[in-house]
Amino acid sequence: MIKHVTVYDLQMRRVAFLENAFDIGYDASMNALWTAQFSLPAGDEKNAECQPLYFVEIFDGDVRLELFRILSSAAKRGSGGETITYQCEHVLATLLDDVLFQYHTVGNLGYYTPQVLKYILDRQTTQRWRLGDIQFSHQYEYNWENENLLGALFSVPQPFTDEYMWTFDTTSYPWTLNLVQPSAREEAYIRYGVNLQGIERKVDPSQVTTRIYGLGYGEGVNQLTFADINGGKPYIDAEPEYIQRFGLVQTIFADKRFEFADTLLARCRAMLNELKVPSVQYTVDAAEIYALTKDPIDRFKVGAMVRVQDAEMGVDIVARVLKVSKGDLFGRPGEVKLEIANKTQDIASSIADLRNRMHISEVYAQGATNLDTRDFADNCDPDHPAILKFYVPDDTVRINKVMLSFQTEAFRAYSKAIEGGGGVSTTTAAGGQTTSGPSTRNTTASNPVSTSGPSSRTTTASGGRQLNTNVGEQHWELNGNYGLPEVSSRTGGHNHGIKDGTVLLTEGGGTVTFVQKGDHAHGLVSHYHTFDIPDHVHSMDHTHQIPAHTHEMDHTHDIEAHTHDINLPDHTHEIEYGIYEGPQPNNVSIKVDGNAVPVNETSGNDINIIPYLSKDGDGRVSRGNWHEIQIAPNSLGRVVANVVTQLFVQSRGGGNY
Repeated sequence: MIKHVTVYDLQMRRVAFLENAFDIGYDASMNALWTAQFSLPAGDEKNAECQPLYFVEIFDGDVRLELFRILSSAAKRGSGGETITYQCEHVLATLLDDVLFQYHTVGNLGYYTPQVLKYILDRQTTQRWRLGDIQFSHQYEYNWENENLLGALFSVPQPFTDEYMWTFDTTSYPWTLNLVQPSAREEAYIRYGVNLQGIERKVDPSQVTTRIYGLGYGEGVNQLTFADINGGKPYIDAEPEYIQRFGLVQTIFADKRFEFADTLLARCRAMLNELKVPSVQYTVDAAEIYALTKDPIDRFKVGAMVRVQDAEMGVDIVARVLKVSKGDLFGRPGEVKLEIANKTQDIASSIADLRNRMHISEVYAQGATNLDTRDFADNCDPDHPAILKFYVPDDTVRINKVMLSFQTEAFRAYSKAIEGGGGVSTTTAAGGQTTSGPSTRNTTASNPVSTSGPSSRTTTASGGRQLNTNVGEQHWELNGNYGLPEVSSRTGGHNHGIKDGTVLLTEGGGTVTFVQKGDHAHGLVSHYHTFDIPDHVHSMDHTHQIPAHTHEMDHTHDIEAHTHDINLPDHTHEIEYGIYEGPQPNNVSIKVDGNAVPVNETSGNDINIIPYLSKDGDGRVSRGNWHEIQIAPNSLGRVVANVVTQLFVQSRGGGNY
C-alpha cells in the first residue's frame, strides 16, 4: 500500500509513514511555490515526528506529487475530535534560508542565464539544489542587495519575453532545478458531459495597458529609466492595433532592484506583452479520471496546455493550466479545480510575498543626491593657466550637472623685496656679437705728415751670394779672332778635320760646338758668367713728403660668445610687506579635459561644462578619475573660479569609520 505522506528529517532520512493522515491537499501553481496540507489526529504518536522544517513526501494516488517541508501546525477541536493540521511548502523554499548579503552584481559580459543561476545556487550554505536543464541563454545584468536566494532566482527570467516554467526533480539528492520553455502541445481535454463539472469565465480588462513607463534604482530625477537606450523615450508602446482597440492606457512600472537600463527595458516589454490584452481566466471544476483510464490525456498537470469545450456556453479554448488544486486526495481523489488563462500568470505578487518575509525593500540602499562645490583662485598668465581639478567617485550613479563660474581680477603680489645671499651672475653663451662698418681718419693740409733722415740696410756675412749668368748660345766664326781656346789650328778659311757637331769644353767652363758651313766651321759656344757679391751695406739719406690725405676703412669686429662671472658677497634684503596689484586681462581661453569651451569673456556664471568633460565608452562622464579645468588669460592676471557638481551617489562601499 502506498503511503500518501512520508516524513524525512533534515538529513533526508526517513523517520515516519503517516498512515493516519487525512484531508491531504495541495495547490500547485506555475512559477510559484507549491503548498500542501494534511491533518493527523491529535493523539497520533507520529505527531512527534512532524517537526517544523522536516520534509514530507506526498503522493496523489500512486503518482508521486512532490516533496514539501512542514512550515506550521495548528491544533483544533471539532465534532470529530481534536486534530492537528500541518501547512507545508515546496522544498524550493529552502532557498529562502540563504541570502545574498549586501550588494551583488552579475551578468552581461561572459554571463548568460546558466552562469547567473549557478552564481545564485553557489551561495547555498547547504548545497541542496543543483542546476539541471536550462533552456535559455540570455545576457542581462542583475543586481541584488540583501536578497534571499529564491527571490534572486525567480527574478532571473523576469526580463524574458518568451514563456518559461520552473520544474523540479526531487527524487534524488541534491535536488535538480530546471528552467524550460513549456510545451505548446495540447496535453489534456476537458469536455462537457465527460469530465467537465463546472466552468467560470472571468474577463478582466482593468489591467489592460498599452504604454508602460519604467523606473528603476534611485529617486527623483536620478531614478533609472531606459530613455537613453530607447530613442530618448522613457516608455514603450504596444502595437498600433492594440492602441486603436483599447486606446492609450498608461501605467508606471517601478522596481528599485533594477539598476541597469537594458534589464529594466526587457522587463517592461515582457509585462507589456501580457498587459496589452484583457485577462481571460477560467476556473474549471473537473473530474480527473486518470486513476480509471490511465490515459495521460485525463491527467491535469500545472503548466500543460488544455482544451476546454462547452458547446452550450460557446466555449472552445486552448489555454495553459496555471494552477491545479485538490482538497482531499483520499476522500475525493478525482475532484480537481483548475485555473487556466490566456496568458502566463505574472509572478510579481508571489515574489512580493517572498520579499515581505524579509522586508527586503527596507534594506535596499538607494543613495542620495549631493552637491559638491569647489572654489579656486590663483595668479596666471598665457603660459601658466589657472588649473582647477575635481574628482568624480566610482560610486556616482548619475551626474545631474557640472556648472562653472569665474571672473578675472588684477594680478596680486604681497611683497616687493625678500632676503637674499651672495651668488654668481653669469651671462649665457649667446652674449657674443659682430659689429662692422666704415671708418675714416683724416690728416689736414696744415699738418702734413713727413719722414726724413738717413736709412741703411745691412746684409750679414751670410747675406753674400754667387750670381751666375747664362746668356744661352752664341755662334762664333772660326775665321775671326775671338780668342777661342786653341782647340784647332786655323789655316786660311777652312776647317782642319773637325767633325760637324763636335763639342769642346773651354777653359772658362763653356763649350764650343762645331757646325760645318760650306768650307767654314762655326763654333757654337754655350757659357755662363759667375759674380761673387761680398757682404755690404747700403747707406741712404732721404726724405719722404706725405701730403694731407684720407684713409677710408671698412671693417668688421667679431665678438665670440662669452660669459661674465660677477661675484656678489652674501647680503640680505628686507621684506617690504603689502598687497600690490598688477595688470588685469581683458579676455581668457578655457579648456575642460583638453576640450576648448567657447567662452572668451573675463567672467561667466553657471556655464554647463558637461559636454566638454571626458567620457567613457558609453558616452557617460568618466568616473573614478580627475577632471581638469584650465583658464588662461591673455596677460598677467588673477582668476577666481567655482565649480558646482550635482551627483547622485550610491550608499555602498567603504567602511564605518
